[in-house]
Amino acid sequence: FPHTTFRWIGLDGSHILTHMAPAETYTAQATALQLVDSLKKHKDIAYSNESLYLYGNGDGGGGPLESMLERLRRVEDVDGMPKVKHAHPNEFYEHVEKTAKELVSWKGELYFELHRGTYTSQALTKKLNRQCEMLLRDIEMLSVIAQTVDSKFVYPAEEITRMWQQVCLNQFHDVIPGSSIEMVYEDSTAIYKEVVASAVALKQQALSVLVASSTDAPHATGLAVINTSSWARTEVIAVPGLVQQAGCVQQMRKRDDVALVLATVPGCSVHAVDLSTQAAAVEQVTPVRVVREKDGSVVLQNAFVAARISADGRLTSLLDLQQQRELVPSGASGNVLELYDDLPLFWDAWDIEIYSQEKVRPVLGARITVVDEGPLVASVAVEAKVGKASSIRQWISLSASSARLDFDCDVDWHENRKCLKVAFTWDIYSDQATYETQFGVVQRPTHRNTT
Repeated sequence: FPHTTFRWIGLDGSHILTHMAPAETYTAQATALQLVDSLKKHKDIAYSNESLYLYGNGDGGGGPLESMLERLRRVEDVDGMPKVKHAHPNEFYEHVEKTAKELVSWKGELYFELHRGTYTSQALTKKLNRQCEMLLRDIEMLSVIAQTVDSKFVYPAEEITRMWQQVCLNQFHDVIPGSSIEMVYEDSTAIYKEVVASAVALKQQALSVLVASSTDAPHATGLAVINTSSWARTEVIAVPGLVQQAGCVQQMRKRDDVALVLATVPGCSVHAVDLSTQAAAVEQVTPVRVVREKDGSVVLQNAFVAARISADGRLTSLLDLQQQRELVPSGASGNVLELYDDLPLFWDAWDIEIYSQEKVRPVLGARITVVDEGPLVASVAVEAKVGKASSIRQWISLSASSARLDFDCDVDWHENRKCLKVAFTWDIYSDQATYETQFGVVQRPTHRNTT
């Protein structure tokens, strides 16, 4: 990276003062050689001749040692050496703000080109983190609405704060990346599950108030649908515990015998669904259907797309019926399961090396079975053996209400130092791909001739 002290420009044009300690470590040993090296590596010294020097034994090593403190004391003001001063980091940044001259700016991501394995290590931790974030967001919104419709409802501010603190604790830089020791994940998993249990209970309390206050409640036959998104949605939803009745439930999902219901719900609202009108509602949409081909492939089709799944579970065609555009190139396919070697040079939990992309074997021998055949959902099951002792089962589903093709995967994993990926090849040519961030989107190159 070309800079040490600079202004980092955000998506909205705002900027913050940013500093990357030129010693390139937070566990420096306070030696004269390191201090001089830190000075030499300062890339913006023409604009600001100060830098942070972070020293001490990290990772539970005890922090600064007496010998380190003594060495730094002796070189505080020595000719030929950088001046040394102990101070709070805030003092450093405030002084740079006042004294720095025309700092350079950097617009875009700061991508640390290392430790890419942390995107996948300890997958359960990442799943629970996201589940908690979504639950807490829903609780906050639903509780505010409940308070507006029932003055007796008390917004659970203290408990919500406590749960957020627990979730944020597990976002520590070694917990959520998956780079801590086993005992840490025993604790963090227990914390997450306690938060989920408490969050679900609070969510139910708020929903009880909202459902009771719904103006449509007297006309419903026992089903209230909550949409916590900010936009209206028409979707096929799974309703556990709902029994099949004539005219009420038009399809039961075969893989788990759960009822499927079509619902249209405005954004940020609770809507009572009259199940007695489901037959009429389903007639308003084009049913999804299944076509079996002679070569063993299966086509899932609704009003929006037609997806062909080959006999070995690969997506060989995805036709956009609205645009009459084929999205899978001729001879290519998607949903290609690939098994990679995962043997980094160092730090198994942290890294996946670039050369792992050269150590890949396709997963062969998959077979498909038609599971659901509409009218609301059509699906196939794909089963395959992976590696020496693992297996995967996928449910590829298409609903009557959406152009989205869903892939639900259950993996029984017993491999060591292997990585399973799934590849899709599309007939789309673009130099940039667009990705969501917390408050906007960023674009990244799709080619590999840049870092």
